[in-house]
Amino acid sequence: IHPYTRALLACRPISQPKGKRLTLIHDFLNETGQERKLAERSNEQYSNDQVIHSLQAEEPEKATASPILEVKHISVSFPMRKRVFDRSRQFFKAVDDVSFTVRKGETIGLVGESGCGKTTLGRCILQLIKPVTGEIVLNDSSITTIGPAKLRHLRKDLQIVFQDPYGSLNPRITIGNAILEPLKMHNLFGSNSERKRKVIEMLEKVNLQSDHFNRYPHQFSGGQRQRICIARALVLEPSFLVFDESVSALDVSVQAQVLNLLNDLKAEFGFTSIFISHDLSVVHFICDRILVMQKGKIIESGESDKVYNHPENEYTQRLIAAIPGRKVFQSF
Repeated sequence: IHPYTRALLACRPISQPKGKRLTLIHDFLNETGQERKLAERSNEQYSNDQVIHSLQAEEPEKATASPILEVKHISVSFPMRKRVFDRSRQFFKAVDDVSFTVRKGETIGLVGESGCGKTTLGRCILQLIKPVTGEIVLNDSSITTIGPAKLRHLRKDLQIVFQDPYGSLNPRITIGNAILEPLKMHNLFGSNSERKRKVIEMLEKVNLQSDHFNRYPHQFSGGQRQRICIARALVLEPSFLVFDESVSALDVSVQAQVLNLLNDLKAEFGFTSIFISHDLSVVHFICDRILVMQKGKIIESGESDKVYNHPENEYTQRLIAAIPGRKVFQSF
């Protein structure tokens, strides 16, 4: 296999143990384009050992932390199109009696095939879709029955990063103003100059530059646009985030960069999050626990290592067997 092909395969989360930083292409190849063996990278190995030690130290703290989010028997239904002579109204149940909790500082993975209801559940938690039955409790307060004014104030603590970064940004607004806009809406900081300083600080935290402030979305690559969307979500310093397929549209090398960045930002900001994806290898890498959805129901849940390495449900086993590159990498 060509060294560059091996480098692309090495960027996949499936290729490395949980807790290590994902290998990037420039880490895997040396200056002449030849393969660099991972065992020779002692400095990075030392860094990885530090990351693993840090993650292991955090596990007991997360296990005893109080729940920041409680989802109680949530169901969401949508009306189906009526036939011409059919007077009855039928409904499609996208989410069917789902319950779980998220502890402070955790990242919960919500995984399943397309159409299983995971995105609907994520938007229901954010109150972008109202549930038919059930209750959602955030920080000991029910958010399913609050009014529009209180919900608008709550938006500061509930943010989402969508799958399509280009569709999430207004092409007529510079990315600096796009990140600054929520600061204005929530009346944070005293002036526009202070808000601009905060925006530039966030751009640098997601590995962009201060002179990118006045550029437009079309002037950036897909990975850069997704980092802009992450900066916009984090600029309000929310306590809870939903990542809705946030890396599925990126190529494997850029995906690895964004996943490493998310781990760095989580360590710095300490946010709690739900990570929605169809790729169990990505969810296993980034998440503490995994919830597997099928046809609107949670059919398996548990610690990420347990679900990924020892799945009990046949559907989960099929999802893991379908992970791209799994068999190819195991043949190395």
